Amino acid sequence: MQNTTKDLSVTLPDTPGTLFKATDAIAKRGINIEGYCVVPSGKEGIFHLFTSDPANAKKALESAGFTVREELEAFAVQIPDRPGALSSVLRPIADQELNIGVTYSLTDGRVAFAARDTSQLRAAVHEAQATLSRS
Repeated sequence: MQNTTKDLSVTLPDTPGTLFKATDAIAKRGINIEGYCVVPSGKEGIFHLFTSDPANAKKALESAGFTVREELEAFAVQIPDRPGALSSVLRPIADQELNIGVTYSLTDGRVAFAARDTSQLRAAVHEAQATLSRS
């Protein structure tokens, strides 16, 4: 399944408790975080968030004093838990010379892909999934 959502990215200061504050604000609104990653960058980190309710997650973050710096189109796909499955999904993306903005694993064995325009990326991943399901 490839439902469309948004990848939200937020700059977090590199101080104790900041990630808790951001995720707690989202939790208090009853929003589930399906996946995230934090990438350190100097004295701050970039928090990427995948949820089925990005609009309300953004409101929650902003209410807690955070600024969403970017919203990318995003979708998630199920990838089998076996050697080579991820590279099989990435092969057609590389063959078509498509650039992935952000990708990370989610809580239930899915992988999130995000970019400014996901139409070609989505098609390449769909092609790979069809190949995986036959093998």
